[in-house]
Amino acid sequence: PNSASHDEVFLDPGRSMSTLFADLPKEASRLISTLPADCHAPLVDLYKKYNFGDAELECFTINLNGGSFTADRLPAFTAHLEKEKQRKAPKKQPPRAVSSQSNILKRRLAQVTGLSDASSAALAAAASPATAGALRLSVDDAGHEGKRAREAETAGHPGNLEPSLPVTLKSSINAGQLAKSAARRTTSCKLLGDHKLWTGDRHGAYTWMDEAVADRASKREERLLELEPRIAAALEARHAKDGATLGTVGVPSQAETFICGRIICEGLEGRLNERSILLEGSRASGSISRVQLNVAECPKVAAFPGQVVGVLGRSGMTGATFHAREFLAGLPGVPEPLARESSLHCMVAAGPFCLREGLDYAPLESVLAHAAKERPEMLILLGPFLDASNSKVTAGETSMPNETEACSFEDVYAKHIIPLLVRGLAPLRQKGIGDAPTTEVLILPSLDEVLCFHPMPQPSLDVLLGGQAPMLASAVERLKRLGVRFLPNPAHVDINGIKVSLTSADALSPLLREIVLRPDGRKIEEAMRLLLLQQGLFPMVPRDPPQVSEVRAAALDFPGGVRPQLVMFPSVSGNATGLFVDDTIFVNPGPLCRPKALGSFAELWIAPSTGAGRLQDRVRIDIHKLG
Repeated sequence: PNSASHDEVFLDPGRSMSTLFADLPKEASRLISTLPADCHAPLVDLYKKYNFGDAELECFTINLNGGSFTADRLPAFTAHLEKEKQRKAPKKQPPRAVSSQSNILKRRLAQVTGLSDASSAALAAAASPATAGALRLSVDDAGHEGKRAREAETAGHPGNLEPSLPVTLKSSINAGQLAKSAARRTTSCKLLGDHKLWTGDRHGAYTWMDEAVADRASKREERLLELEPRIAAALEARHAKDGATLGTVGVPSQAETFICGRIICEGLEGRLNERSILLEGSRASGSISRVQLNVAECPKVAAFPGQVVGVLGRSGMTGATFHAREFLAGLPGVPEPLARESSLHCMVAAGPFCLREGLDYAPLESVLAHAAKERPEMLILLGPFLDASNSKVTAGETSMPNETEACSFEDVYAKHIIPLLVRGLAPLRQKGIGDAPTTEVLILPSLDEVLCFHPMPQPSLDVLLGGQAPMLASAVERLKRLGVRFLPNPAHVDINGIKVSLTSADALSPLLREIVLRPDGRKIEEAMRLLLLQQGLFPMVPRDPPQVSEVRAAALDFPGGVRPQLVMFPSVSGNATGLFVDDTIFVNPGPLCRPKALGSFAELWIAPSTGAGRLQDRVRIDIHKLG
């Protein structure tokens, strides 16, 4: 038997199993015996090396997609066990430089006594072992007391935050025409819109998982009915002399008519193009039919799915097609002119606030330190603060820098993020030199925030985090005591008489992916113009981003249909910059951290008017970059 080959051993299963399993625990013998006989010997060796059990074997077999465990899968199983072993192994700490006991004692004596290096060295050399031990203890106590004193001083004066990353100017608009203004004024900020759209009875938040399909369709119909008569009136005013009349979608007419409806794509999963545009009418107009919209004769077209438009033209013989000669992309208009005395110095930064591969919040520290230096009238922070796509979060290993033990998401907020915000924002909330006004701080949540599960409109971050755990609610309360204001996402506010719309979501990229534009031009500028014409930040249907509570989607539109003078949101499309579109300022600060590179933030000045002139002449936009 000792000279028998491996194959010969398994000719006698009873003898081979008793020999192979002699040194194995009963449970391991049972586990291996359930597998094919030609795998027994290698599996016994693997067990002795990796001590695997049911869990490891089950995890491996599940990934076989229904296949069985055979001898040719042993190398893959070995690799799986090796990977599990490395994953469970404790992480090694980086080696620390070790000094000799005498050097440590000498250095600590010099720190406490104030003696020179030579005197400290002589004292340390003359000390007996017992005396040296006592000296070390006393010096350690003094060192710890000094450390505690420094921590207490920092806690009492949180403005000692130093930027760990350099902040440099990346680009600027009107830097040569408009200087930075040092004048500061007390800033007023009023939240606009119906607060019932983003609040509720569940710890201040609404419930959103019970929306019926009929309710969602009804709300979309309401928005169409709201815009339809106003767009029809605008078309009628343009062509009052042409004799055109208001028609109905899907109803044939020999005369020229103008009709209104919603743009949809002919294919359920296709991309919108000029040949796949359908126009859907409303129930109130007497027809919910859809017609093929031919825009070949229109000199200008700017369309996307979900857009409410008006068209002028003639219907086909059966009414199934409408041949348009003019395409009205929404409600024309301009925002209310800025008051001559209106001014603002604002800084806005959008998350993520750390790189995707780690949880180092040095970029956020640098922004807060820069804000403490510049002291703007308004600081706006757009989430996410803990990004759901961060690799540490997705792997469940949320360990902070210089720490080995992973902590919960609540701990990351309560023990790291919020204390950092408290230290960085405290100096901004204190009056400056000459009794200068404090900086107003606004914080918005994000759809990518780890502990925030609401769709848009999202309740404010203090509501979303405050209901998670008492420890987290207590940490959020520290920010509220500083006077930090938490706003919903999106938020429409009035700042010093300036209408401002804010969101942490990308409102530009969805339009750029679907827009049909003719003639070809500046797509980014045209997409921003469409947001103004549709009187909202996220007008696409189907929704993009899809996390939208349709019943409360009115919170995404501009309150009262009034165009804002300033719109700010981060976008990955194009560069971080500012644009002027139809007397509205669009600011894209960009994300502070891209997946593998540091990003940017924005600083904005609006100066009082000195006379007749354009809005552009009153505005300066600086884009700062980190690193």
